[in-house]
Amino acid sequence: MTAPHPPDAGNDSATSAAAPTPSSELDEHLATFARAEHILVALDFDGVLAPLVPDPSRSRPIPRAAEALVRLSEADGVQLALVSGRPAADLAGLATPPAGTWLVGSHGAQTGQVEPDGTVQMLPFELEPSARELLTRVTDALERIAAEPEFDGAWVERKPASAALHTRPVADAEAARRALAFALAGPGSWPGTYAQPGNQVVEIPVVHATKGEAVATLRHRLRVERDGEDVAVLFAGDDVTDETALAILGEGDLGVKVGTAESVATVRVADEEAMAALLHALVDLREQ
Repeated sequence: MTAPHPPDAGNDSATSAAAPTPSSELDEHLATFARAEHILVALDFDGVLAPLVPDPSRSRPIPRAAEALVRLSEADGVQLALVSGRPAADLAGLATPPAGTWLVGSHGAQTGQVEPDGTVQMLPFELEPSARELLTRVTDALERIAAEPEFDGAWVERKPASAALHTRPVADAEAARRALAFALAGPGSWPGTYAQPGNQVVEIPVVHATKGEAVATLRHRLRVERDGEDVAVLFAGDDVTDETALAILGEGDLGVKVGTAESVATVRVADEEAMAALLHALVDLREQ
């Protein structure tokens, strides 16, 4: 294979570094947001609540983040949501979110809610026959890329509406970039696909869905449940795909970027521990 020029957008770590928001400014933004009567706290999972790890099946929220999710789920006027590229079932199993949490999987293609017994009640979702056929072709193409000896360690994750090529385990960083470039230039460019480059991953859905659209839908749903009253949204993410959600936030909302990558977020924090501390501080403010 001859690799096309690897796109910079496919790797979040390639963007310029930025320092966390000074604590005084962060406290001010958080205090203002906490005063909203109704709020939606929508959070990405990997890199926000749980550290990024080579084997995604071993990802778990850090203890302080898990505690924060429980507190948020019990706080008055707060609706908790997890919004992830993971399949909803996997997200529920790894995050073990409290009852009442809304779950959005596959970048918005799947939506459900955690029941009191821990099960997840999902809204109906099924691909059209043509989309199923396209997904099979996309998956096969990504499997062929992952099987190339120079991309040793690359693997393909199969999802209900997409397939994703992961390169985090590839030892050679340049080889990993070539693998992602092949995915984007190949199946990611086919009609009917919607390639989403991320941090050491390219996901290729066969239906159009973004985290931004998903968060907007969740806000609308909560407004309907609150008889049309305003709902302020806090969204936190770390990766390229989270920018679609951060970009739809407006006045009265709070966007949080975890890490140093460039972002349209209002504020940023350094890591998962800092994000957990922010969530606990939000609950403390609500309780006051």
